[in-house]
Amino acid sequence: MRVCRDGDDVTPSAPKLRQVLALLVLNANSLVSVDQLCEELWEDHPPFSALTTLQTYIYQLRRRLLLATGQHGAPFGSRPPHGFPALLTRVGGYELRLHDKQAVDAYRFELLVERGKAHQRGGAHEEAARTLKEALGVWRGPALVDVSSGRRLSAWSTQLEERRKNVQEQRFALELELGRHQVVLDELAEAFGAHPTHEAFAGQLMRALHRCGRRPDALEVFRTLRGHLVDELGLEPSLQLQRLHQEVLADRGALTSASGRPRAGATAAAGPRPPSPRPAQLPHDIGDFVGREHQLAQLEAFLGGDRAGTGMRVVEVHGPPGVGKSAFAIRAAHRLRPHFPDGQLFIDLSTVGDGSEQLTDVLSAALGACGIGREKQPSGLDELSRLFRSWTADRRVLVVVDDVLAASQLRAVMPGGAGCAVIATNRYRAHSLSTGRKVVLSALSDPESLQLYNKVAQDRSQREDRAAVQELIRMCEGLPLAVRAVAGRLAARPGWSAGRLVDRLRTNQRLLLELPAGTQSLMSTVESSYRHLSAPYRELLHLLLTRSQPRWRLEEVRALLPGRAADSETLLEYLVDVHLVEEALPPGGEPVYAVPGLTRQALLQLLPGGLQKGGTVHAGPAASVGTRHAGRVTLLKTAVPRG
Repeated sequence: MRVCRDGDDVTPSAPKLRQVLALLVLNANSLVSVDQLCEELWEDHPPFSALTTLQTYIYQLRRRLLLATGQHGAPFGSRPPHGFPALLTRVGGYELRLHDKQAVDAYRFELLVERGKAHQRGGAHEEAARTLKEALGVWRGPALVDVSSGRRLSAWSTQLEERRKNVQEQRFALELELGRHQVVLDELAEAFGAHPTHEAFAGQLMRALHRCGRRPDALEVFRTLRGHLVDELGLEPSLQLQRLHQEVLADRGALTSASGRPRAGATAAAGPRPPSPRPAQLPHDIGDFVGREHQLAQLEAFLGGDRAGTGMRVVEVHGPPGVGKSAFAIRAAHRLRPHFPDGQLFIDLSTVGDGSEQLTDVLSAALGACGIGREKQPSGLDELSRLFRSWTADRRVLVVVDDVLAASQLRAVMPGGAGCAVIATNRYRAHSLSTGRKVVLSALSDPESLQLYNKVAQDRSQREDRAAVQELIRMCEGLPLAVRAVAGRLAARPGWSAGRLVDRLRTNQRLLLELPAGTQSLMSTVESSYRHLSAPYRELLHLLLTRSQPRWRLEEVRALLPGRAADSETLLEYLVDVHLVEEALPPGGEPVYAVPGLTRQALLQLLPGGLQKGGTVHAGPAASVGTRHAGRVTLLKTAVPRG
């Protein structure tokens, strides 16, 4: 890392300052949240003074680098005054605003690479090779070699290094095509020495040596590569490289004439590369999708816009159970397909969450869709991840990752190319990996819920009692999963009326939780989130659910856990992050917490004891333990856990 201003070196020397600055620079003109900065600096063990310490680092960077501070809440996309760089305070984090991103070598590298590719597509191979060489000349050593790296910077440096190797491979291929095998021979030998299992470098070095008349040296390169592959990975060289080996053994292929150019009639040693498959794995688009137009437009503009930046773009979709995260991601992915011509992958992690599959199996299946057979794949998760990043490094692929439980899962399936993009649906709002955007989905409005109901139930509301339909919509609380479930039940029962279903749901409210909408029900989605909670979070949930109080202030929650009052806020915030508890922030007041109605009903069924065996519960937020006077709904008393 080196920072210069007007020719003077102003690089911070303190390791933590360098770490914060590196993360801000690599996300220039984008928000970097406080959570992301704290995770980078301290991983899973931030000190109690983390926020204060981080604010001190920001202050020191502003003072040392003469960064304008901007105004809190300045509109996104605004430029610093007079074109100067600025370190802005944003809601929830900080943003390094740069007037000219080419002042950062990583961004200049990416711009030159894109320019070189454009020359290549236009047939100007001489200019393309020159521009890619200029791009590689921007590098002055390994990425972030002198910066202490946490999880996020480690991912960035890996991505940048993979990008560098792929650009080297492209540039060498162009130089060989232009007959400059002697010019790049030393560089190829150096690249292969640094990456002795990189088959592309080995093949290119073999071709260059062969064309220079150094057949024994070309064969020695193959033996060296095979030894490393067998010893380190248990793999044989690829069929393409084995064919090249046979060409060299038989002395066929592109030997050179005295002029140094390929001999007339000579063919490329390994032949043309077969076309790679273009996976198109997206589930079918949902024809009755309703609403979310503003969020879809924002996501499409972010992921489908100008691709000149170095960072791969990630959007994480959050929201409570049943709000339609997967449907939203699939709809967005279908709209973005034209922007990603090299393919679209759909990676479903729900099977990993329920334990029926390993993450290695899911990633291996994705690589299979990319044309890499299982017999050519390594066995470990890290090796599979590296192979996936390599395959995607120079492609424009859209990856949809559904039902992410932890940042480590998402990190393993991240592509490696700046031209790629990721849409991830997350159960957890915290501990994310995103360096891009978050989309938080809320419940549908009543008109949107009615529109969805009519689409699924085939416009039954026009023939039904309006009050009964409105009651059904109210019971669903704007959750698309619940609306689809009741509308689907009526569509499958033409003789039923909305009034009859309302009566059924009033007398057996568990029915609404268990009505399926496709392969899921509201109960199954809530249960999946609940199942991954550890004991302290379950204990607090139980205490909140088994009290008649519908809303809680923080001091009231602390009173529930007298022995762990200091931890209560952390526990409560985590339940908010997993969307099992809602947080309301009244203007000028303290936050108020509540468990949403349908989520509350589902969680009560999951409590240890009587409620999970057939009891029914009151739908409203102010349910109390006891028996309702109407006699329709019985609430069973549940013992409060001790400790």
